[in-house]
Amino acid sequence: MAKNNTTPMMVQWEAMKEANPGTVLFFRMGDFYEMFGEDAVKSAEVLGLTLTTRSKKQENAMPMAGIPHHALDRYLKEMIKAGIRVAICDQLEDPATAKGIVKRGVTRVVTPGTLIEESCLEGDNNNYLASVAVVGKYAGIGCVDISTGEFYVSVVGINSVGDELEQMGVSETLVPVELMQDGNVLSEALYARSIGLVTKRDGYEFSEREGRMRIKEHFGVDNLAGFGIEDEPVAIAAVGAILVYLEETQKIALTHVRSLKRLNREDYLVLDRTTQRNLELTQTLLSEGSGMSIFKVIDRTCTGAGRRLLKNWLLRPLIDQHYIEYRQGAVRELLEQSSLRCELREILSGISDLERIMARITTGRAGGRELINLHNSLLKLPNLVKLSEAFLSQHLIDLSGIIDLLENVVELIGRSIVDEPPVNLRDGGVIRSEYNEKLSELRAVASGGKDWIKNFQSEEQQRSGISSLKIGFNKVFGYYIEVTNTHKDKVPDTYIRKQTLANAERYITQDLKEYEELVLGAQDKIFALEMKLFVEVRDKVACEVERVQKVAHILAVFDALQSMAEMASAQNYIIPEIAIDIETEIVGGRHPVLDVTLSEFTPNDTAFSDSNALVHIITGPNMAGKSTYIRQVALLGIMAQMGGGIPATKARIGIIDRVFTRVGAADDLAKGQSTFMVEMAETANILNNATSRSLIVLDEVGRGTSTFDGVSLAWAITEYIHNKLRARTLFATHYHELAELGLILDRAENFNVSVRDWGGDVIFLHKIVSGSADKSYGIHVARLAGIPLGVTDRAREILDGLETQAIERDWDIVHEGEVLRAAAREVQNELFAPQAKANDRLVVELAEVDIDNMTPLMGLQKLQQLVDIAREYTQ
Repeated sequence: MAKNNTTPMMVQWEAMKEANPGTVLFFRMGDFYEMFGEDAVKSAEVLGLTLTTRSKKQENAMPMAGIPHHALDRYLKEMIKAGIRVAICDQLEDPATAKGIVKRGVTRVVTPGTLIEESCLEGDNNNYLASVAVVGKYAGIGCVDISTGEFYVSVVGINSVGDELEQMGVSETLVPVELMQDGNVLSEALYARSIGLVTKRDGYEFSEREGRMRIKEHFGVDNLAGFGIEDEPVAIAAVGAILVYLEETQKIALTHVRSLKRLNREDYLVLDRTTQRNLELTQTLLSEGSGMSIFKVIDRTCTGAGRRLLKNWLLRPLIDQHYIEYRQGAVRELLEQSSLRCELREILSGISDLERIMARITTGRAGGRELINLHNSLLKLPNLVKLSEAFLSQHLIDLSGIIDLLENVVELIGRSIVDEPPVNLRDGGVIRSEYNEKLSELRAVASGGKDWIKNFQSEEQQRSGISSLKIGFNKVFGYYIEVTNTHKDKVPDTYIRKQTLANAERYITQDLKEYEELVLGAQDKIFALEMKLFVEVRDKVACEVERVQKVAHILAVFDALQSMAEMASAQNYIIPEIAIDIETEIVGGRHPVLDVTLSEFTPNDTAFSDSNALVHIITGPNMAGKSTYIRQVALLGIMAQMGGGIPATKARIGIIDRVFTRVGAADDLAKGQSTFMVEMAETANILNNATSRSLIVLDEVGRGTSTFDGVSLAWAITEYIHNKLRARTLFATHYHELAELGLILDRAENFNVSVRDWGGDVIFLHKIVSGSADKSYGIHVARLAGIPLGVTDRAREILDGLETQAIERDWDIVHEGEVLRAAAREVQNELFAPQAKANDRLVVELAEVDIDNMTPLMGLQKLQQLVDIAREYTQ
């Protein structure tokens, strides 16, 4: 780096900058953090700061910008949102006592995945830092949230890395730099994924040897068998890389990160990112925010930790019947015992986010308010223990049986910290006077000053005979005696002149000087002693981090359980029966979001049977409710395996290992994939990964290509699912031809959405009934959507003409080869016959379109060309 300034301070700045490449350096100078050079320009742009220079007279002077030190968190949040890493350089000694330039050092590097500031975090969400290591065809994924201390590791196939990271919702991902080259398999797996900031790191940090050493050192263990990764080099490498990065950025030991849990996919109902998005589990498809997502609807938690845990349960439902029923027992009791649930909610509503408080305490970033919030939260525990005496379900009994009241922590904080501590420790007054005898004496000296000054002034007035004599104080001269010029002849010889004013003189005495030294010294001593005592208390509390974290987790579980019970009570949910087979029956099922947002909602029944109703082929018009219904079935299965209630009258759920969805139409511009390519890629994922215990939700397949190609693909895909996968499947389609499959395949059944034709108007009943639909009602839906009347009238004329023709479809099903042959191509051409002149050119142009190899821009250009041709014949 070129030297911009030879002053000692700028030499110091440049040394810090060189030691922290790839960051914006926040350089503490007094009450401000200053940025220089390119850092200042970048910060000014992101934070809306005014750029200045260190030397306004110097040509090409270095740009400079600054922020108040007390507003650091607010500005950090904006920098991190912009994807910028920030190195915080603090003053490491008191400027008042420093000899020469103040010693400074980078105390922390803040990145999207290492946030710990409460104001920068969302209470609902974990903030995960991830790392990816690769060995052969497998990848190890480490995920840590340093704001709570949670640490996970998993091993997956390399092609599943992107899905796994997206499912975790990571903020930052560490990857070996050599694996992010163009064309590399990991680079492809992460390409265009929502995995936050990608931070490239040196490959040696991802070695098994380095990782094994780091893990043993951090957790204080001799081997890794207790974490389930002793023989998993790729998992060890991923965890080790995270620990290296945290040591580099945090500059302190993260003692609150005390456990490492291995996640195994086979332990949970797997929901890939596509399924989460299509089912709108945590955010809606039409909103960047959470909107009326499933989570927002079902969330009735009282604490931040409970909210995060409930979301984790939603994204990782259980798959073991015993554990599902274990959780159900607790929810059922809290549902049936409303008074018990209300008391539990009242207790929980006064509890702070203990996981994040302990993270700040152990990292030395907590103030008095965090400690008192911890204290007040722990004071609730005896009430919870007393309430637990009425619990009957095994889960609630087990939870309450391991509650640690943490009396020593409660006693220490209650004895040492004032009830309402200041926001800033430097304001003083955080420690109780009675906690320390020396502190009490110093405060007595400082607080007794008014009485001493009053008495001293009275004595001096009497001694000197000057009734107007007064005692004053200012920061420059300290304490002084002020006498007007009228009485200066009466000033005793023991007075020492301090300052001359226009109409008065100011003096000091030896007694006053000694008192000043005592009082001012007391204030400095009070502050220093308070800081020392506070740090001691904070460190003692930090030593109990594991005990507090266990209690925090117990409280979060209580909160998540009561939340599911509260929702079940509010919306009249039932606790479903859970079975290990695939037989499933839902009576009166309702969509959980629409059940809340609509005043009336039509319930529907669903039944899957391996003998005759495994694949449901659902036909019917748009807007009738097919898409809502098939999503509803998937959501009820997920909610059932969370262990809570579901909106239904009665239900038996056969355990699901994965939910797959193929919904809607969207291209992927970043990858240059057309709508149809995305549709086929999602379908391929289903066919290659679904098992007989999976639930498959298909909302149209084959719509992105020609009619006959689409029908053929949809037919063959349905046969494959039915014959090979034998998975529970809901297939909503506009291809009425697929209803033939309901008659041919043993375990396929036709369903449709009931409609009623009333005086020429169509009424959608939103009821799923047996049998196939006889019409699509597309023209009616087009009219409801606002298509001009002339267009819909013309469409009806064409439809009537087509329906009156003797259209024969010769469907020849070749079962062994799974081939569909349709002898109806010429029928399609009849649509264009009435306007042959205009359409001859359009047909030729359309026939030449290669839609699978067109970019969106090329598609728009071709559409404009076709519009121009059409207008030539209509003008």
